[in-house]
Amino acid sequence: MRTIVKAIAAGALLLATASVVEAQDVPAVAPAATATPAGIPIDSPWRRAVYEQAHEHFRHPSWGWRHSERDYLFGMAVAQAEGLTVDADVMFAAAFLHDWGGIEPFAVTGVDHAVRSVQLAEPFLTEAGFPMEKFPAVRAAILGHMYDKEPEGSEALVLHDADALDFLGALGAARLLAATGDRPDYDQALGRIERFAVDIPPRLKTAAARRMAEPRVAVMTEFLAMVRRETPDGARP
Repeated sequence: MRTIVKAIAAGALLLATASVVEAQDVPAVAPAATATPAGIPIDSPWRRAVYEQAHEHFRHPSWGWRHSERDYLFGMAVAQAEGLTVDADVMFAAAFLHDWGGIEPFAVTGVDHAVRSVQLAEPFLTEAGFPMEKFPAVRAAILGHMYDKEPEGSEALVLHDADALDFLGALGAARLLAATGDRPDYDQALGRIERFAVDIPPRLKTAAARRMAEPRVAVMTEFLAMVRRETPDGARP
């Protein structure tokens, strides 16, 4: 009888030890991010859904989620400098989803990427729990974000200027060069850098964005000059 009791006790001890080891072997679940890398709050389920969608699927060197994060930050900075009141929820949704329709495999041939982004964003935000009474402002911001559009509403205004600013400066040049894709050269990118430095600043709607654009345009102009200086006579960059 004593032998049986000892065996049972030993078995219980082995099971307890095994349970401890198994618990230690199970990796801890990483806590969900509470902010983007730049510190934009992810403080609601719908924001988490938007950010995770962007972070997972919008991976493009020119139009991906990093560009979206910068657009939000630039837009909020412009709003603050201009004394404009903007809705942070509208800005978050519009900034992170505005280029969705231009990224493969979501793009549709013949459909403007902003229009396509709205088509994708509305059902997604509804499902995510976004306060849809704010969606008209999100739609306006997405549709008006390109530098050649006429934005309607405070959020559309600052996102328009923010998106334009991200086409300028060293960041803008890097984005345009990255967008060459499988082209055999970067003539198109250099041409766009030169053209955007001239075409974009007059289209900025706010004084704050125009001030922010000045040093960026200078950087682009100097970059192109350096490319020409570094290219041997008769050769192409």
